[in-house]
Amino acid sequence: MVSKSGIGRRTILKGLVAGSLTTVAGQRMAFAAPRAIKIGLVMPQTGPLAFFCEHMPFVLDQVKAKMGGHFENGGAQHPYEIIIKDSQSNPNRAAEVTQDLLLNDKVDIVATFATPETVNPVSDQCELNGVPCVSNDAPLEPYFFGRSGDPKKGFDWTYHFFFSGEELASSLIPFWNRLPTNKMIGGIWPNDGDGIAQSKGFPGLFTKAGFKVTDPGRFDMPASDYNAQIAAFKAAGCEIVTGVVPPPEMTTFWNGCAQQGYKPKAVYMGKALEFPAAIAPMGARAAGLTTEVWWSPTAPFKSSFTGQSSKDLADAYEKSSGRQWSQPLGFRHSLFEVIFDVLKRAQDLDKAASIRDALKATKLDTIVGPIDFSKGPFPNCALTPLVIGQWLKSPNSKYPFDIVVVDNTNFPNIPVAGTPQVISYG
Repeated sequence: MVSKSGIGRRTILKGLVAGSLTTVAGQRMAFAAPRAIKIGLVMPQTGPLAFFCEHMPFVLDQVKAKMGGHFENGGAQHPYEIIIKDSQSNPNRAAEVTQDLLLNDKVDIVATFATPETVNPVSDQCELNGVPCVSNDAPLEPYFFGRSGDPKKGFDWTYHFFFSGEELASSLIPFWNRLPTNKMIGGIWPNDGDGIAQSKGFPGLFTKAGFKVTDPGRFDMPASDYNAQIAAFKAAGCEIVTGVVPPPEMTTFWNGCAQQGYKPKAVYMGKALEFPAAIAPMGARAAGLTTEVWWSPTAPFKSSFTGQSSKDLADAYEKSSGRQWSQPLGFRHSLFEVIFDVLKRAQDLDKAASIRDALKATKLDTIVGPIDFSKGPFPNCALTPLVIGQWLKSPNSKYPFDIVVVDNTNFPNIPVAGTPQVISYG
């Protein structure tokens, strides 16, 4: 079966695995090539998180074109295989397919991405079985503490890079301070890894910054409606809404706001507002919605893998796919920057601990910024830059809306292209 992302639920992309032939003193001699290094890739190709996979066919084509089916280590050319499994957006399924990769396919390293619901169970299985794992696209706190991480010990086999929840809060606060609001915030935090982490950490940070938070409590998804939350926010006079839900849930919430006449001045929703395809159902009502910006074409970084600038990568994706760029593109690309950097540096590719040690020692400038697992803020983690953007109409764009960076307080080297705006309901 082929998923909407164009990759089957279980796919093996093979490099060069045939033996090589040469002639010595007129005799034809056969030499076995090094064994293929197996890279396991777990991702939510189907289900509500499938938006996170739309860039992967393009990125895998880039890998194939760049690597030619092999990589160099110690002067030798090593073939590789990429074995892909679909988590179906389900944590239990993510754990199951990872076990299959580890125990049956016997992969040498695992890569994964797309929220704690994917990343955490995959990482846990790798940690349990002693196989190196690199991941991104899940905030650091739900990744580390959601896996019962001990800041004094960390993990042995699993490494992760992305922004942190504290970094997100510290980016949203100066953005909100530039808007004319009453500083009343309503929180939409579900009963999952991201929601629990934000509900525990964000209210205190926002309160300390002079905001007041209304939290109606945790809830399970999918939710049939958000009437209770909207009623609570209206009663408290909340002019700001913040939360973290998948795109279909945001559509349900935003439609409910329209039906009940609730018009907040600012709405930030993690997971839901990073993708053009996710905001398309909202039509004109997407204008002014807020998103954290983990990567964009204006980011001042280039790929260690292809040499492309951020703009080059976005342009190449749009030309190849016919779709608008979106933020996960940079992080999908960066996963393979790290993987092949690790495989090139490993002292002994036949030893899992050697690959793990190379992963642990990573210090690499990537398309999403510097990756250095020794800096934290938590063990096994690397922090990447974050700024704030809004979906705004661009007179020079062929798309209905673009993400425009409007606040770069924490990372002034990332340029802004607009000023913060309250949502217009005209």
